[in-house]
Amino acid sequence: MSLFRQRYEEDLRLIGSPQAWVALALLALALVLAPLALPGFLVYNLTLFFIYSLVAVSLAILVGFTGQVSLGHAGFLAAGAYTAGYLSSIGWPFFAGLAAALVVCGLLGLLIGIPALRLEGPYLAIATLGFGLAIQQILNNWALVGASMGLLIDRPTLFGHTFWDDTSYYYLVLGLAALAIWMSFNLERSHLGRAMKAVRDADLAAQMSGVNLAYTKTLAFVLSAALTGVAGALFGPLIGYITPASFNLLLSVKFLLMVVIGGLGFIPGAIIGAAFITGLELWLAGLLAWSQFVLGLVVIALIMLEPLGIYGRWLKVRHWWKMWPL
Repeated sequence: MSLFRQRYEEDLRLIGSPQAWVALALLALALVLAPLALPGFLVYNLTLFFIYSLVAVSLAILVGFTGQVSLGHAGFLAAGAYTAGYLSSIGWPFFAGLAAALVVCGLLGLLIGIPALRLEGPYLAIATLGFGLAIQQILNNWALVGASMGLLIDRPTLFGHTFWDDTSYYYLVLGLAALAIWMSFNLERSHLGRAMKAVRDADLAAQMSGVNLAYTKTLAFVLSAALTGVAGALFGPLIGYITPASFNLLLSVKFLLMVVIGGLGFIPGAIIGAAFITGLELWLAGLLAWSQFVLGLVVIALIMLEPLGIYGRWLKVRHWWKMWPL
């Protein structure tokens, strides 16, 4: 097997080998059967992982594809959760609230994406940090959505079936997350995804090649925020009760860590990073006050040992295996 792609169709292919198809089928089967074999708290945490995966993939589109750093995605998650949760409380159907969360967060992404065109690096990070803190303060003082007391959110009802138990809601979130991630993979292989990566690697060269920098960067913000809004609409019913304090700076930093640890610029890396952080937090929960300290040490060690992330290490191993024994 050649190490290099020889045709354009090979670059567009989502899954390139029979072995990958078998691995994907086995993974899908394991995810479908998991709730039947795992205890309830693990099913809950798997559902939380799917939601965090959506946020991590949205950050991969923004940070990994276009190189725009964001520390405000907890704000987009809060906006999506509160939008869908409030509309659900006044009788809106679940998918209508989901669509509203997508639109509201997309507009917020446009609102912050246009001014962010003139900012780069730490200045952009500070601007998005300010946005996340502003969203938290607005929700903390907005009586319509419960202010600091928070908001109760019921599980959705679809076609007469209420997803009140963790197993049924697991399958709902799994299906929606799989659809959103599949669309993100297609985005990466489209002309727009290539334009985003060109902006990340060399924005001046991309502009000279005909890429509209303002449009591409702003659209990346809009798409990333909208996908995070969908994650927020799924996050609220899972938790059941949300408060502004739940969407703090630490949560935004955790989302960014997922992308960096998994592998910056790779959608599979974002998913792996979400799995790593979610699983590590679950495993460290018994350490109580020491859990965040140990989590920080593990993250620092991992970044020092493998700057390209976990998925980057896998790519190196795969390349070595194909080259062996040369």
